Amino acid sequence: MAVFLAGWAQWAGADTFTGANWVVRFNLPDQTTSAGSIGPDEFVLRDALLARLDALGNNDWACLATYTFSGNTAAGGAAGPILAAMSNALARGAKLGFVADTGVDVTSNFWPGVSLLSLSKRPGNALQLSRAPPVGGIMHNKIGLFWYRATGQAWVMAGSWNFTGGASSQQWNIMTELQNNTLAAAYSNELRQMLSGYFHSNTNKSRAPDGTRFRLTGTTRDGWVRFAPFSDRTSGGNNALTDIIAAIDDAQDEIFFALNKLTRTEVAAALIRACDRGVVVHGTIPISDRGAPGRDSYEVYQMLLNGANYATLNRVRMYDAYYQAARLRYDNNNRDLTHAKYMVIDPRGVYPLVIQGSANWTASALVLPTSNDENVQFLPHGGIAEAFRAQFAAMTDGMKPWCAWRPGPKASQMTVWLPENEAYQLWFSPDVGLGPEAWTPYRSLPAMRGIHMLGLTNAAPRGFFRVAP
Repeated sequence: MAVFLAGWAQWAGADTFTGANWVVRFNLPDQTTSAGSIGPDEFVLRDALLARLDALGNNDWACLATYTFSGNTAAGGAAGPILAAMSNALARGAKLGFVADTGVDVTSNFWPGVSLLSLSKRPGNALQLSRAPPVGGIMHNKIGLFWYRATGQAWVMAGSWNFTGGASSQQWNIMTELQNNTLAAAYSNELRQMLSGYFHSNTNKSRAPDGTRFRLTGTTRDGWVRFAPFSDRTSGGNNALTDIIAAIDDAQDEIFFALNKLTRTEVAAALIRACDRGVVVHGTIPISDRGAPGRDSYEVYQMLLNGANYATLNRVRMYDAYYQAARLRYDNNNRDLTHAKYMVIDPRGVYPLVIQGSANWTASALVLPTSNDENVQFLPHGGIAEAFRAQFAAMTDGMKPWCAWRPGPKASQMTVWLPENEAYQLWFSPDVGLGPEAWTPYRSLPAMRGIHMLGLTNAAPRGFFRVAP
């Protein structure tokens, strides 16, 4: 389902958001891969990539890049349908490149009679294929770049979705699709380097595309893109981590983040500083990455949970992602369930910003000079920010109102979270087994989004409380 945003003031429940020269899409996983179980828009990201390939004509140019590549069925796969679409585009005279990590099997016939290797050996108009060397870091990008001669326009697709069926059915992923020729030129230069064999481990790889600035329709500020690896690994140096810390430190109102990995303590410290300023911060990291000692994000996750690190009662609120779009149960230590890599800063404020791309928030992706090939977009755009906030709401309970008793200096106090600037009520029931009619209004709540401490103590009636309109 698509939603067209004019003023983007109101969130709508959908998985595709469209503006003047941008689209944001996120998939709706169901955790099943059988052909008969495919739900609506489960494969929305793959289908958008296929549509872009199918639109290529004679002498148009496109380049794809992916860390993983698999899935051979027309309905529930990714690699197979993509190979078929590329084969057809080459037959129409389109020029195609494909950049893969070293782990991608270029010989596999994910589609009958078609593999990446066979397309690269195709008579006449062949695929330009390049695979990263098995040294250093990884080629971790997930990109679709498309130049159309008839319109003179280029589109960049980028985000967290690898070209696999599992990334659609078993993970939460999101991608932007941006029409901007300046941005596309930066991606073209980055991809053409890798097509020529210049990957992360090659110190001669140019840094020229890194930091390219561009302006999207509907915003008065420039966005920019960072390409890893970086030229400066120092704290506060010229790298994506420095940009991220600065953006968090500029936050005024609220932050939402969904990260597959968060290992940088500098990010946690910046989020804690934001909470101490009164910023509302909500996030999710998969249990598979932070649920036990030794897992990559465990240390940072514990840092965020530790109340002793905060100067006020405001805290980073962490949520488990839902196991599937149907929201029937939560993350149960499912590997890489949250595969997104984004942060949304002040989506409803004057200066909204989305940070998103292929990069996990680790040293190898955000800081180091000879590690991963990655891309990170910084998008100061209200409509795009609302789309990412919608994905967070679909994936977690981060946009649901709630209440809880919290320890106070002398007695427990009631804390409530209100997701919108709307009128809410605190409701009371002496026994939830008595049914809906037993719930009665107990107290009106301020029509102001955020965390609130109510003047209730243990003297409140014994029973059950909930927040609802």
